[in-house]
Amino acid sequence: MMDSVGEKGSRLLDETAQLCDLLRMAHGTAHRMQQDLHGDTYERTTDMVNQLHDLRVMCNNLFDEVAHEVGEMQSGEHEIGSASDRQ
Repeated sequence: MMDSVGEKGSRLLDETAQLCDLLRMAHGTAHRMQQDLHGDTYERTTDMVNQLHDLRVMCNNLFDEVAHEVGEMQSGEHEIGSASDRQ
């Protein structure tokens, strides 16, 4: 059974928001760990904190793009489903 446009859009936005939340939590956790570490472990954690920050920025941009695409889907400007769905 195919999801309605509203259901699919809502699910996509929820999933993207969940991904952003997970990255936010991971970033916060790594940052707190970083404060108590020293030496090589501190450096590796610092690299991870920086990478997680970059991923969070990418995820926030992705959320905006998904929201835009969902808006297009709901206005009928975008065909629902992927190319593989139509084959």
